[in-house]
Amino acid sequence: MNSGTTRNFIPRNLAVGCVFLLWLIYTVLQTLSVLETIGEIPYAFLGFIPGLLGVGVLLLAGISSQDCFLTLKPISTKGFLVLVAIAIFALSTMLPFGVWQGWSWMAALVFAPMSGISQELFFRSALLPAMRSILKNKPFVALLLHSVLFGLWHIGPLFMGAPIGAVIAIMFVPFLSGLGWGWQVVRDKTVIWAMIQHSLIWVIGNQFAYTA
Repeated sequence: MNSGTTRNFIPRNLAVGCVFLLWLIYTVLQTLSVLETIGEIPYAFLGFIPGLLGVGVLLLAGISSQDCFLTLKPISTKGFLVLVAIAIFALSTMLPFGVWQGWSWMAALVFAPMSGISQELFFRSALLPAMRSILKNKPFVALLLHSVLFGLWHIGPLFMGAPIGAVIAIMFVPFLSGLGWGWQVVRDKTVIWAMIQHSLIWVIGNQFAYTA
């Protein structure tokens, strides 16, 4: 990673450790949301905190905003095709198990973008750079492990009594999607397009109700 001339205010290992702790907190928060212990509106705002704090500690550790993919750059042809493939894959595995609730502008214009942006902010702009920082010579391993943690972040249905096989299947979808998003973000050096595409997926997905 290219840290440039940024100044380190905290040790990098400490920052990476904080990001992993934030992943655990974010996973608990997500699980509580799935269990409907936290309301949709509070969760929409609370979901930004792990990403903001994660990026913040990485910046304080000398990891640049470029290394956190917080730049606006054009998307490559291959990157665009990967995002199209993710959209087709994600929607084709989600929608058959959902029940149409009717169009909701609040879900489409508020909750969908907040969900897509906050998830990408943490997983692609904080967790992935943290992984790449400690696995400098193993970028694919870093990509793979961050995707595993993205899949585990969706463990909530297990606590609703869903069969373990169904839970593994549920986590496998974001695992593969995380691989694609991570690859595209690293290739094009920007998280913006993943944020937009992730949000658009939820514009559609949030119009359906899902059961464990």
